[in-house]
Amino acid sequence: MQDTLFEIIRSRRNDYAAPSVPLSELQQQQRVRTDFRPFRYALQQKSTITGIAAVIAEIKRGSPSKGCFAPYLEPAQCAADYENGGAACLSVLTEPKYFFGTLDDLIAARKNCLLPVLRKDFIVTEYQVWETAVVADCMLLIARCLEAAELKAFHELATKLRLDVLVEVFDEEDVEKIAPFHFPLIGINNRNLATMHVNPDSAQSLVKHFSANQMVVAASGIQTRSEIESAMQNGIRSFLIGETLSKSEQPLQTLRQLVTR
Repeated sequence: MQDTLFEIIRSRRNDYAAPSVPLSELQQQQRVRTDFRPFRYALQQKSTITGIAAVIAEIKRGSPSKGCFAPYLEPAQCAADYENGGAACLSVLTEPKYFFGTLDDLIAARKNCLLPVLRKDFIVTEYQVWETAVVADCMLLIARCLEAAELKAFHELATKLRLDVLVEVFDEEDVEKIAPFHFPLIGINNRNLATMHVNPDSAQSLVKHFSANQMVVAASGIQTRSEIESAMQNGIRSFLIGETLSKSEQPLQTLRQLVTR
């Protein structure tokens, strides 16, 4: 089967081979920025409330496996709905070719709510770290996309630039790769990004590898409150939910049902 992740990484490297905005301009914009919102803190605060799931509500137009399933999605309206629905944070897909997202989606969403916002993308260059630090509050780093040294370097740079960082793993190979760094915010993706197959038990099987002072977020394939409660029984209190909300005819009500019983 074609390795979808490899194709996305190659595409993203090509996208940033000759960026239109000079790095020096991004660096200047980041230096004067003062409006960062604490992403990990927002998750922690929400996750301490009994019976409440800390949900990162994702603004997602489509995926490689499903195509563009939400072509008329309005990021600003989604952001307002998700804030009203009890989300702890937002995530916005910004990869254009396979997930149909843009940085403009993130900017529009963030302007229309007070929630911290994660840039969900395939970060494979240092330039993207600076770009993210101009517009978002948190950045995704996918362990499978980067060498260990790159993960460490990008995480350190992002932290220096006042971003939180969600480091995503899929299997024990990824867990082993990031183990030396003890990153504070971990995402466990139930979806194999090489094949796009979802294993709903991945997060619950891998959470045991992380310590109590590492916050774990379960992602992909989460559709019901019962699935959330099962994960909560295994120590997971934070969840990234995208497709379920984007496909819902009543996303605000759907989110409320996921956040609390």
